[in-house]
Amino acid sequence: MKRYICYALFICINTSAFSQDIFISGINKNRPLTWDDFKGTPGTNSSAAAFTVWNITYSLGGISFKGDTIKISKFLVKLEFDEKQSWSKPEKQTDVLLKHEQGHFDLGLICQREMIRQFNNAVFLKSDFQNKIQNIFSSILDKYHLLGLKYDEETDHSRNQAAQDKWNIFLAAELK
Repeated sequence: MKRYICYALFICINTSAFSQDIFISGINKNRPLTWDDFKGTPGTNSSAAAFTVWNITYSLGGISFKGDTIKISKFLVKLEFDEKQSWSKPEKQTDVLLKHEQGHFDLGLICQREMIRQFNNAVFLKSDFQNKIQNIFSSILDKYHLLGLKYDEETDHSRNQAAQDKWNIFLAAELK
């Protein structure tokens, strides 16, 4: 139904150049979600049938300087499905709803890819290095937070099948 994005900045040296990791249930492997992945406790005051949480973090290393320019040779963006905060109400679990929740996680995958593209194409200067990184990161997260809200609004949380079908086509095309 809704999605929540949490982020952090880590500077480290042991990453691969512009790479991505995708973790579901603690395993570094991208795969479709199952209801078993939703281990959180359902919100007692929530009218939602399910709730998907994903977190995205990045790390960078291999930083070198050339004049006023900073070059980052190692960059990792990690997307993680948060199984402890993601939940579903067992009596509401359907294939249609699971596909909708998968859509929220797919938005995280698309966000991750855009983040890698933007960082790969950015030119960083010593004078604004930290600010530029944080601005890129925050603006992309904001964009996908709003897109997740739009997704729920247009699909009526999976209840509008025609809108859900359109979103499914959009998400599949973006993930190719």
